[in-house]
Formats: sequence, C-alpha cells, structure tokens
Amino acid sequence: MLNINFEFRKGILFVRLLGSLNKLSYTEKETELNNLIISNKFKYIVLNTNNLSNIDLDGLNCLTKLCYLTIINKSNLVICDKYHILKTLLNNNIPSINSELEVL
Repeated sequence: MLNINFEFRKGILFVRLLGSLNKLSYTEKETELNNLIISNKFKYIVLNTNNLSNIDLDGLNCLTKLCYLTIINKSNLVICDKYHILKTLLNNNIPSINSELEVL
C-alpha cells in the first residue's frame, strides 16, 4: 500500500511517499501525481522518500519516470532521501538532501 501526501508551501511542491513502492501501488496514484505536476507547472518539487518501507525495481522505474516528467516540465526536483541510495540508483544529477528543512 502506498500513500502519497502533497503539500504546497513557499512555492515548493512537497510529495511525500509513505509505505511500499512497487509498480502496482504506484500505478494507482501515478495519474493523479502526473496531472498535478503537469497542470500546475511547479517550478520546485521535493520528493520525500524517507518514509518508504519497501521499494523494488519496478518502484525505482516509477521514480525514474517521475524524474523524466519533471525534466520535461522544466521543474527542479530534489530527492529527500536520508540514505542517499535513490540518488545513486536514479541519477547523480538530482540533488539529494536528508530532510525537507534543508530546502526551506
């Protein structure tokens, strides 16, 4: 089960992923997230993965698609990943931070 929490604060869209991230769980939420990003043309997006309990290869592929969507949308993406594992696996060009407070 995957829950996605959205918050827009100080010109930044915070996307918090909670639970298990795999293809099945992400597919249910993907359209909502993509439409939100595309329709609002957010300039800055913080993807917080600190509360993911599980992520598999399909989950990483879903995050890769999300990264490409932000590039196409000309958004600046930052991954909040306290272990910096996703930064290494996805793309070294995406900034990685430990907590959301570093962005503000």
